[in-house]
Amino acid sequence: MAVGVRVKCPNCGHVMNLAGDSTCPKCSAPLSENAYRGEGMVQLYRMGSPIGVAVGYGLYLDDAPMGHLANTETVFIPVSFGQHKLHVTCGMTRRCQDLIFTVSPEKPHICAKARIKAGFWSNTVIVEEAAPSEMPAV
Repeated sequence: MAVGVRVKCPNCGHVMNLAGDSTCPKCSAPLSENAYRGEGMVQLYRMGSPIGVAVGYGLYLDDAPMGHLANTETVFIPVSFGQHKLHVTCGMTRRCQDLIFTVSPEKPHICAKARIKAGFWSNTVIVEEAAPSEMPAV
């Protein structure tokens, strides 16, 4: 499993990056890397931007909170086969062009990037599918 795999503790719901077997820093529950092997994987990259650089993007997968995404950070999220939705917020900006995607045996790895599109009254976070060649080396 890649370094920086974003998981949620099944005991307390704490979201963290997991690399290998560990314990939850919040409730001390044992966490096994094997328990988080999904059928597929989403790789999400936050493109660098001077807009909201100090603010972590709030990350939601299928409406469930998955922590924050720092400027130029890449995370890997295990997912099951099927249709999913990525939604990202930035500070007070809740407007987001969500990414709806499907993970299947034919396409088990989805690459996506998140960026801010400046607007006249409000900014919008754009989440869009990307080619593997557009993703930074991790």
